[in-house]
Formats: sequence, C-alpha cells, structure tokens
Amino acid sequence: MESTKGYKYRIYPNKTQQNLINRTLGCVRFVYNHFLAVRRDEWKANKVSINYTKSSQLLTDLKRREETAWLNEVDSMALQESLRNLDRAYTNFFEKRSKYPRFKSKHRHSQSYRTRNQSGGIRMAGNRIKLPKIGLVKIKQSRFFDGKIHSATVSRTASGKYFVSLCVSEETELLPNAGGKVGLDVGLKCFCTDSNGHTVENPRVLRHLSRKLARE
Repeated sequence: MESTKGYKYRIYPNKTQQNLINRTLGCVRFVYNHFLAVRRDEWKANKVSINYTKSSQLLTDLKRREETAWLNEVDSMALQESLRNLDRAYTNFFEKRSKYPRFKSKHRHSQSYRTRNQSGGIRMAGNRIKLPKIGLVKIKQSRFFDGKIHSATVSRTASGKYFVSLCVSEETELLPNAGGKVGLDVGLKCFCTDSNGHTVENPRVLRHLSRKLARE
C-alpha cells in the first residue's frame, strides 16, 4: 500500500544559495500579496471573482513587464504554489473554515516557500539535496527513505537556520490483524497504557527542551 510521509532536514546553503533562497521568499510573498490585492480590488470594483487559472495568466504577464522581470530569477513553481496557497485561503474563507486572507509580512519570524518536483528537480545526491534554481545544498540527513519526492518546502527561521521538508510517497506493508483488540489510555504520568498492562513513558519533550527553547 502506498502512503505519504513527511521528512524534515536541516540544510546548509552557502552564501550564494542563501541569497537566492531569500530572494525566492521575497518573490513568493510579493506574488501572494499582489494577487490578494488584485482579487480584492476586482471584486470590490466589478463583483468579479478571479480564480487560480486567471491569476496564473496574470502572473505570466507580470513576469514579462520590465519593472517586475526579477520574478524570472527564482523558481517558477514556487510562484505558482504561492498562487495555489492564495486560492486555498479563499476556499477556506468561503467554506467558513478561516477568516479572510491577510497580507503576508516580511517581518514574520519564519518564512517558507513550497515547490514541486518535476523531471527530477528535487532529489537526494549523497550528503546533498538538489533544489530547483538553488542547486545542490548540503543536508543533514538524519532519516532515510525509499520513495518518490513530490514536493519540498524550504524554510528559514528567525535565527537564520534553513530547513527543507519533503513530501514523499512510499510503499508500506500492512501488518496482519488476527482479530485481536487492545484499548489505549493516554495520560500525563505515562504517555499511554494499553489494556494488556504495557506502558509507554511520557517523553516530556517540552521540559527537556525548555532551556533550548528559551535560548532559541
């Protein structure tokens, strides 16, 4: 059976790669805010709703303009994903799952952009990972997988650290169930206790990492 899993790693881009990642973050934020304003103003003026397809066409025109030609310097798929995120935000608003979309600020503590894997643009290569437009970036691969990478989310924390989160599809083996049942009780002293008397200790992650959290 095929299942989708997420893997997050810290990456160590060089100065040139950091600059390109930072520019991509800025371009993604610009595209999101620009088309949020376009969609808002078009509805206010003409009561016309602009969808993702129309936004994508307008983005192509925007990249052809001399004053915004710098959008061509970054990963085009990341810009498209920004439009999809905006469209998803509108869908959530219309279906009453969230508030009206808000403009993104460059002063947010954490910044990220998402890109898709097309024609092997995202792949592992030894102790490095290849990212579209960025190239091969050194990675701390703490976990390994055997599957297909669908997308990658590159993020930068407030402290200047960079991470990549991969969405991977893998084949998993379903374990047979002979009809047995077990009950689980989740608590504070023990993480959980099953009906057979087995217990799992509470890792108390927050307590153990409180000093590091305060330092970060």
